Amino acid sequence: MRDIVDGRWAEPSGEVETTIGDGSWALPGLADAHAHLAAEELTFQPGVFEDALRRARASLGAGVTLILDKGWSDDVTIQVIDALGPDQRPEIEAAARLLTAPGGYYPDFAHEIDPSDIGEAVAEEAKAGAGWVKLVGDWPRRGVGPVSNFSETELRRAVEVAESVGAKVAIHTMAREVPSMAVAAGAHSIEHGLFLTESDIGALGARGGMWVPTLLRNEVTLAQLGAESSGGKLFVEGLERIKRLLPLAIESGVHVLAGTDLVGSPVDVAAEARRLGDYGLSSAQVVSAVSTAVFVATGRDASFAEGTYADAVLFPENPIDDLAVLTHPSHVVRRGRLL
Repeated sequence: MRDIVDGRWAEPSGEVETTIGDGSWALPGLADAHAHLAAEELTFQPGVFEDALRRARASLGAGVTLILDKGWSDDVTIQVIDALGPDQRPEIEAAARLLTAPGGYYPDFAHEIDPSDIGEAVAEEAKAGAGWVKLVGDWPRRGVGPVSNFSETELRRAVEVAESVGAKVAIHTMAREVPSMAVAAGAHSIEHGLFLTESDIGALGARGGMWVPTLLRNEVTLAQLGAESSGGKLFVEGLERIKRLLPLAIESGVHVLAGTDLVGSPVDVAAEARRLGDYGLSSAQVVSAVSTAVFVATGRDASFAEGTYADAVLFPENPIDDLAVLTHPSHVVRRGRLL
């Protein structure tokens, strides 16, 4: 049992005024490790501030108390962080603008830089963001397929600069060679990671790195391309590799995390978590991937320890026994406030 004092967990003292969640199962919150509050589907428009505010509030109402927003064409998520008090929204870590090389993403969307200037660009985006810098590590070119936007040396420079100012680097990668380059360079989070290798998994796990497979996003893209297209065949192969490597990643110490990536909003993150189960994770690992693993990976205490922020999401049944319960929390507490 825990009391709440000034928005933090405390030992109970005196008479109990209100008890919530008697007999419930508790998590520190659900978490979306690859969110984009700027939109709910892949568009090429700047974020709309009012819509991003609505998504942040709705996410908290659904039990999401932590979001890792992986950037957009603008800083709308940073504006949301500044506009809402911590008890009115999830905890949010965020990249600002996406960084890529010329021609290395959707036209006129990401911030295109000369790869030789990556250090300066990362420093600028780390200052503008809230704990993260997002790189588009590769992108398909006509007739060639996905190729790297940056060299391993440039990626290493990006990580060094980000770490020097207290930020982490997330990297979008769907090409064959880029995941290995990103892991060798020290990237903190691999987004998608269709072609990670067993060696990459070992290195990433040894340092407690993050992998956000975004399975539903990959499957949507596969459906758009068609399984028999050249791009579709790449995705089929990559998804089969993910299915083979996910259990190994957990065993190796990789923080495998659930992320929506515009297949809905953070409200829908439980659906991505359940898909991880279809790809080989146990129910306990699925619950961790959408909750405690994200907290631990980002240096947060997920134990309801005295003195930590009073965040909790309560469920009427053990979600490990029935993953569908994740979409139906009975109570949400944020910074000691019962929603």
